[in-house]
Amino acid sequence: MPASTIFLLLLSFVLALALALFQYFYKAKKRGSKNAIFAALRFVTIFSLLVLLINPKISSTEYYNEKPSLVLAVDNSSSIKEFGAGEEVKELVDQIQQDPQLRNNFDIEAYSFGSELQQFDTLNFEEGQTNLPSVFKDLSGLYENKVAPVIFITDGNQTLGEDFTFVADRFRQPILPVVVGDTAKYQDLSISRINVNKYAFLNNRFPVEIFANYSGNTSAETRLEIRRGNAVVYSKAVSFSSEKNSEVIQVQLPANSIGVHIYEVRLLPLEAEKNILNNSREFAVRVIDERTKVLVAYSILHPDLGTLKSSIESNQQREVELKPVSEVSGLDEYQLVILYQPDGRFKALINQLVAQNRNYFLITGPETDFSFLNRQQEIFQQEITNQSEEYFPVWNENFKAFQTEDIGYSDFPPLEGSFGNLNFPQTLDVLLYREVQGIKTNVPLLGLATSGDSKMAFLFGANIWRWRGVVYRETGSFQKFDDLMGKFVQFLASKSRQEWLLVEYEPLYAGSEAVIISADYFDQSYNFDPRANLELQLENIETGEQRQVPFLLKGNSFEVDLSSLQAGNYSFEVKVAGENISRSGSFRILDFNVEQQFARANLEGLQQIAAQKGQEIYFLSEFSRLKNELLSSNSYATIQKSRQKDVSLIDWKYLLGIIILALSAEWFLRKYYGLI
Repeated sequence: MPASTIFLLLLSFVLALALALFQYFYKAKKRGSKNAIFAALRFVTIFSLLVLLINPKISSTEYYNEKPSLVLAVDNSSSIKEFGAGEEVKELVDQIQQDPQLRNNFDIEAYSFGSELQQFDTLNFEEGQTNLPSVFKDLSGLYENKVAPVIFITDGNQTLGEDFTFVADRFRQPILPVVVGDTAKYQDLSISRINVNKYAFLNNRFPVEIFANYSGNTSAETRLEIRRGNAVVYSKAVSFSSEKNSEVIQVQLPANSIGVHIYEVRLLPLEAEKNILNNSREFAVRVIDERTKVLVAYSILHPDLGTLKSSIESNQQREVELKPVSEVSGLDEYQLVILYQPDGRFKALINQLVAQNRNYFLITGPETDFSFLNRQQEIFQQEITNQSEEYFPVWNENFKAFQTEDIGYSDFPPLEGSFGNLNFPQTLDVLLYREVQGIKTNVPLLGLATSGDSKMAFLFGANIWRWRGVVYRETGSFQKFDDLMGKFVQFLASKSRQEWLLVEYEPLYAGSEAVIISADYFDQSYNFDPRANLELQLENIETGEQRQVPFLLKGNSFEVDLSSLQAGNYSFEVKVAGENISRSGSFRILDFNVEQQFARANLEGLQQIAAQKGQEIYFLSEFSRLKNELLSSNSYATIQKSRQKDVSLIDWKYLLGIIILALSAEWFLRKYYGLI
């Protein structure tokens, strides 16, 4: 307690005593034993009130023991069941959780994981994917400032995410791996990955990249085949050894007919091979006879031009051609024209677009000649100031043209545009408004307009290359930005009534992934229509079984989830009630379980993360050795900690009770003795 507080308390004591003696002895006509009682009660009252005014703080120290956490991270994927180790894993988990010595020394907290980390409930070993990196990422946040050794019970085989050994190396807690499954190294061939574009163009050749792996201590020779139906379209002899355990095969296949084509890649099995489920994989390619070709016309060089090309061409169905406006002649080969910061040199091109009733995307910036644009078109008029201004984007959730989402616009840097009022006589469907110097406005930054049968998009700012960079920095991918640009291109490049209904699906689904078909429907004004009634008619091609499934509205799109379907080939047709519009397609669900692709436990990976943390690996039968390590290590000792509490005396209710009691007693005694 500070010296000043002690001084005030002593002063209060003296003052309270002086006031009590002055009232009941100095001024009193009669002095007796009653006066001493009244003085004592008055002293208690005054002193207590003064103490409350001073409000000293009383400090107390509380000591407590903090046990370290013991984290059980248990693999609940179906590969554990494939190894026949499910009951052994459950038995080990029960031994750890019920052991009295471990419970006395640790706070035991259990989690299970497959595609994501979850609070421990029951183990059924039915998870279809294994994401080992997410285990360490999630546990890092949960136990950032604690001592929490992790018992990592798994076969070490992952199907999602980056290499878990790198993530485990950055994990700050001790890791004690418990190996599940067979660790013997058998001869085993596998195809780990196939890289192929989703689309190919008729009469072209498309590349396929195949990653073939081998596990074994001896040499092995086999043959790789690529089949389409019963026909072998490619074959190659491949050889492996204990040193050469992988090979990348690159193939160019012909695209001879339109439609979806399914191929099977197969490694012929070895005689001694135990697991042949991982020897083959399938992939699908959609062959189309044309692609959307986009012209970007410009008069100045700018980083935005490269961004537009890279973003739009992220969809293999689209091709972008960058041309100086002076070199542009005919437009017949293009489905969409983008005008970048136009000036007087664009006059002939804009006249041609208007005459042919063509759709276009206009992007302006500080180098745009607005005097020319104001004369050339009547859709908008920009005030001429010859000054630039920075505009931050503000997302409009009421944008109607197509499905969209907030991709983090509030974190985007500003675009550079022209300062001055912007007048839009026509109705504009706005996706982004402008924010200027912290003030949100109703002036459009990005939006769509229609004029007759033509559709136009307007972006009133340059430097969108910065936006794409921010999306990559925040998400690790350009996808969200590229998807946004792709939707604008798709919307502007479509002309026919049939394209009012857009359906997205994959031709091939693995058995362990969600089967989702989504659809967008636009009305005659090219606005997304959430009132439409969409229905999917589905047929199993092998059995002929048919069913009808309604689409559900999810945000600004329609969606149907078919994940409950069995493996097989299916055809479908999407219809709009009351409209003569439909889309059809087909897809295949593979009888493929990625968790069945492993022939043995990943002993090497688990040994590596154990070595990184200075630990040893354990097996399911070594509970005693694991327990001794946990109990004998000084790193996991219980720590005594102290916690200091400062309590203000004004919060002490008993002092208020003393004041009330003293005043009440004095009043009753004075009343009793007839003094009041």
